[in-house]
Amino acid sequence: MKIRFFTFLCVLFISFQGVSQEGKLSTAKESLKENNTNSINTTKSSKKGTSDNETVNPLAKFFVAIFFYTAYGVVIETPFEFKGRMHRAEIALYPYKKKKYGNFIYAKSTDYALARIDIFDSFVKESKSLYGNHLGVDIRFFKRLGFEASFLKLFEKMNGKTATFSLYSAMLNYHRIRTQRFDLWFGLGTIYVGEDVHKFGFSYGIGTEWFVFKPISILTSIKASSINYRKVNMYKFLLKYHIKNYRISTGFEHFILGASTVKSFSVGVGASF
Repeated sequence: MKIRFFTFLCVLFISFQGVSQEGKLSTAKESLKENNTNSINTTKSSKKGTSDNETVNPLAKFFVAIFFYTAYGVVIETPFEFKGRMHRAEIALYPYKKKKYGNFIYAKSTDYALARIDIFDSFVKESKSLYGNHLGVDIRFFKRLGFEASFLKLFEKMNGKTATFSLYSAMLNYHRIRTQRFDLWFGLGTIYVGEDVHKFGFSYGIGTEWFVFKPISILTSIKASSINYRKVNMYKFLLKYHIKNYRISTGFEHFILGASTVKSFSVGVGASF
């Protein structure tokens, strides 16, 4: 009996060691390669049986029109904003060129940019064995649009070997709130996980930057997506210090990569051109 119990403990210990030695990045890639389709067909049967002879009530049309009109105002712009300063807000040459404004400027002069390119790069680290680099560019144009692309590369050292994880992201953003102190945007786009996963996914996100006082600003952002019904999310909370058209940042960047979560400290640099 004692021999059987000892054998059981050895098997359990060996299996536990095998799991623990796999590492977060390897676990993430394996989970994203799995095709989790168990719940795909759960709602299909509920769509049957609806009548094709239904007529559209004129009152329903009216409420649908009101809904879309309201949704447009909330998402894009309300009629009350047409004559406001935010409607005419221009892209600043760079944040805190003057202490009263950040990403946008209320100005009749030519002290603004028709387009602006922001480049950022940050070093992220969860532990001695798990670290990486997050490189990106944000191109702002047409006063309120932006195209953001980034590349995240993570490394993890386990048992003398190094596992890697590559994540590409591209987003088209709309800057909904454009004041001289506060910037709020949301966007749609795609992600791509490289290495041996090679999968694309749809993504959406939202972000804010609050220009508290010169030279400090606080940035928060969330990008959410999925691959094979597994979450692939990126979160940022950064404190920025602006020096002319350059900046340094520190804070946290967290990543949900399928079955793994990476909670990292971040320190980086950036510039506007």
